[in-house]
Amino acid sequence: MTAADALQPAILYLGAGLAAALLSRAVRASPVAGYLIAGLVIGPSGFGLLQNNETTRFLAELGVVFLLFDIGLHFSLREIRTRSDDMITLAPLQLALCGGAFAMLGIAFGFPAPVAALVGLSLALSSTAVVARILADRNLHDCPMGRSATAVLVAQDVIAIFLLTFAVSISEDPTQLGAEALFIITKGVLALALALIAARYIVRPLFETLAQTNNREIFTVLALFIVLAASAATARVGLSLTLGAFLAGMALSDTPYRHVVQSEIMPFAGLFLGLFFMSVGMGVNLPALAAVWPAVLAVSLTLLLTKTSVIFVSARLNGWGVPGATQLGFLLSQGSEFTLVILGVSAIALALPGDWAGLITAAVAVTLVIAPAWTSLGLHVARLAAERDRSSQPALTETTRDRPVVIFGMTEHGRLAADALRDHDITYLGIDQDPERFVSAVSDGYETLFGDFRDPDLMTRIAITDARAVVLGAHEPDADSLPSLTDAHPETCFVLALSTAEAERLAARGFRVHAPQSDPGGARRLSDLLLSLGVSEERLAVWIRDQADRRGAPPGPSQSLAGAA
Repeated sequence: MTAADALQPAILYLGAGLAAALLSRAVRASPVAGYLIAGLVIGPSGFGLLQNNETTRFLAELGVVFLLFDIGLHFSLREIRTRSDDMITLAPLQLALCGGAFAMLGIAFGFPAPVAALVGLSLALSSTAVVARILADRNLHDCPMGRSATAVLVAQDVIAIFLLTFAVSISEDPTQLGAEALFIITKGVLALALALIAARYIVRPLFETLAQTNNREIFTVLALFIVLAASAATARVGLSLTLGAFLAGMALSDTPYRHVVQSEIMPFAGLFLGLFFMSVGMGVNLPALAAVWPAVLAVSLTLLLTKTSVIFVSARLNGWGVPGATQLGFLLSQGSEFTLVILGVSAIALALPGDWAGLITAAVAVTLVIAPAWTSLGLHVARLAAERDRSSQPALTETTRDRPVVIFGMTEHGRLAADALRDHDITYLGIDQDPERFVSAVSDGYETLFGDFRDPDLMTRIAITDARAVVLGAHEPDADSLPSLTDAHPETCFVLALSTAEAERLAARGFRVHAPQSDPGGARRLSDLLLSLGVSEERLAVWIRDQADRRGAPPGPSQSLAGAA
C-alpha cells in the first residue's frame, strides 16, 4: 500500500465532513443531520467509498471521548452539587420510567427478561453528542433547561458504563452479574478519587510549571496527553474510554487552567465528533431499511413519542413547568450512541428474536437524524404552552411570599441576573411584557410572568414594595413610573443603560446604573446585586471565576457609571 492509498480514507472522511458542514450551513440545517447523511452517502449503503471498519469505529469513539472530556470540564463538584436535583432525582426517574416501559414492550415481543431490561434501559438513554451539539447551536447551554439537560446526560453516561459491562457479562457468566456490577462500581469510585488526587497534586502543579514557559504548543500536547491517558487508564481496568475522559475533565474543572485546556481540545473534539456522526450514518443498511421501512418508522415513532411523554412527566414531577418540561422532553427523546454499541455485542444481538437487533439499530439511527427537527418541533410546542400560560396567569401569593428579586425584562441581561440569583439560591421572579421574550424565557425554564411594570395592579399583585431588589433588564419607562420603583428600593434598584446620556438620566432618578461597554460580562452589576443581597465576598469571588471560565472570558474588574455604589 502506498502513502497515497493510506491517506485516501482520511481524505474522503474529511472531504465529506467539510461538504456536509458547508451544505448544512447553506440550507440552515443542523450539522448533525449533515454528518449523518454524509456518512450514509459515502458508506456501504451509498456509493461504497468507505467501509465502517475498526479504524473508523475507533475514530468515531474518540469523538465521544473528547465530548465527555469537554462536559467534564464544565461539571465541577460545585456544579454537581447545584444540579443534584437533576442528577439524583430527574435522571434516575426518567431512566426508570422509560427503561421500564421499553422493557415491558420487549417482553411482550418475546425478548428474554434480562435482555429486555438491558435494551430497555439503553433505549432510555439520550445521545450526549447530539444534544450537546443542539444546545450549542441554539446557545442554550447556560439556561436552566440546558443545564438540566446536561446534568441528565452526564448521569446517563455514568449509567451507560454499567450497562455496557452488563451486556458483556451476559455472554460470560450471568450468575456473576451482581458481583460484577459491585466490582465495577468500586472501580469507578476509586477512579474518581484517583482523578481528584492527581488533579490536585500532579496535574495542577504541572500546569503551573508549564505556564511559566508561555508555550501554547506545550499546553496542546499536555491537554491531549491527559484526555487520552485517562481514557486508556479506565479502559485498562475494565471501565470505558468515555468514563476516563469525563473524570479527567472533571478533575481539571476546578483549576484555573480549565479555559485554556478547553480551547486547546476544541478543534480535536469538533473533528472527531463529526467523524462519529458520519460513522453512525455509514452503519445504516439502506437496502435492509428499505425492505422493512414501515417497521423501522413505527419503532422510531414509538421511541420518540414514548421518551418525549415520559421525560415530560418526569420533569413535571421534578417541579418543571409545562413549557420547560415539554422542551426538555423533545430535546432528550432520541436514541443513544451507547444503544448502538450494546446492540453490537454479539450475545445481545443473538438473544433478540427475529430481526429486532437490526430494526432497533435502524430506528435509533433515524431518531439521531431527525433529532434537530424534533427539537425544533418541541420548541414550538413549548412556546404554544407558554402562550397559554400568558393568557391564564397563576396566583402570585405563593411566589411573592418568599420576597423574590423582581427582574423586569428577560433580555440577555435579565437572564444573566436570573442565572446569578439561581446559582446563589436566591428566589427571583421575572416579568416581561414582550410576548416573544416572555415565551422564550418560560420555555427555557426561567420563572417568568407576563406583564408591564407600569401596570399598578400588577405591581400590587406581586407586592413590589416587598421585593428584595429590582433589576431592569429591559426598560422603556415613563417619567411617572421610575420614582415608584426607586422610592421603594433606594439601594437595590439596578438598571443597565444603553448609552452614557441614558445612564446619567437614570442615575439622577435614583438607579444604580451600569453600561454594557464598561461591564461586558455583567460582573460588576451582578456583583453589586449579590453583595446587596448578603452574598459573601469570598463566595462571590469563586462564582465570578466560575462564570469567567464558563463563558470563555477571563475575569476582571469593570467600572460602573454614575449612580453605582
